[in-house]
Amino acid sequence: MIILGEIFSLLAALCLAYSTFSHKKNKMIWWQAINAIFYGLSNLFLGAYSAVVTNILTLFRNTLQVKDKLNKHITIIICLLMAIVGIIFNNREWLGLLPILASVTYTICVYVLKSVQQMRIALVINLIQWAIFDFLVKAYPMFIMDMIIIVVTVMNMIRYKNMTES
Repeated sequence: MIILGEIFSLLAALCLAYSTFSHKKNKMIWWQAINAIFYGLSNLFLGAYSAVVTNILTLFRNTLQVKDKLNKHITIIICLLMAIVGIIFNNREWLGLLPILASVTYTICVYVLKSVQQMRIALVINLIQWAIFDFLVKAYPMFIMDMIIIVVTVMNMIRYKNMTES
C-alpha cells in the first residue's frame, strides 16, 4: 500500500510541477485537477483520509473553475465542506488539519486571484503546508517534489517577472 501511495505521490507531483509552467490560469488549474486525482489516491493508500477528502473537493473546485462556473457561493460551500468533512475524516489529529487549511486557503485564492503570477505565489504558500504534511505522513517522494516544485515555482515567478519587464 505504501509503495502505491508513493507512486501516486510521484505522479501527482509531476502534474503539479508541470502546472507551474502554464501561462494561463485555467491551464494551471486543469493540471492541478489531475494532480488532485493522483494525490487523493496517494493519500488513500497512505491512510491520510482528511487529505483524500480535500483532494476530491479540490478536483471538484478545479473542474468548476476551468468551466468558469466557480462563484462566490460555491467557493464558500466548498470551503465549508473541506473544513467539515475534512475534520470528520481527520485521523491524524493536528497534522490532519494541515491539508484542510492548505486546501481552504488555496480554494479562496483560486476564486479571488486572477493572474497566474498571483496563483504561483499562492501555490508556494500552499506547498509549504503540504510539504510539512507530506514529510510527517511519510509521503517522501511528494515531500521531495513539494520542495522541488517550490523552487521551480519561484524560478518561474522570477522568469515570468523578467519576461514581463523585457
